[in-house]
Amino acid sequence: MAGLAKVRAMKPLQAVCALGLLIVAASYTIGTNPVTAYIAQSPAGTAPARVAPAQRVNPGGAATKAFLDRIAEYITFHNNVEKTVPPLTETNNPVKIADREKALGEALIKARPDAKPSDFFIREYQPFLLRIIREDFAKRPLADRKALIQELPKDVKIGVNQVYPTTLPLATFPPKLLKALPELPPELEYRIVARDLILLDVKGNVIVDIMPGVFPIPT
Repeated sequence: MAGLAKVRAMKPLQAVCALGLLIVAASYTIGTNPVTAYIAQSPAGTAPARVAPAQRVNPGGAATKAFLDRIAEYITFHNNVEKTVPPLTETNNPVKIADREKALGEALIKARPDAKPSDFFIREYQPFLLRIIREDFAKRPLADRKALIQELPKDVKIGVNQVYPTTLPLATFPPKLLKALPELPPELEYRIVARDLILLDVKGNVIVDIMPGVFPIPT
């Protein structure tokens, strides 16, 4: 109160300056920071939020994840379809094994009437997939490259959502290349046919997807 009495006795300009100093001093006395008090009295009532620095997205990693997410969706689809097919009771009987495979394949094909290329080899992942394959093949001798090709018989054509031709051998996929590609669940396999990359449903013997002209092998 004594401080205020002194302010009243001062000239107007001096009084304004002195009163401001008293307010600041009082705010520190009661433990309040003037800056904090100003922010608290602002229209928003809160301090401006800190903007987090933008995180860099790895395009290859994001595309690979998107591909694997699609694969996971297919496995859910496959399992749901397989539940509709009678289970195999005699695992040592080749005829019954073949019949069950055929029944499952037909069910899978019927359940995907709108199947088309790039459903699983999605376009955003294709450039990265192509790079992996071509880097692998660049290290192989020409004879080795040609040996990997499974040529189709002239009267056979393949496509998405079709049975994998029984006239084609299920040759082993190149181990080093297989290791470089995203790992697939046991229901699916990669295959090479006529320079195309095939995604094969093993249990149903159905072509799930095709990426054509992938393998750089001259004729």
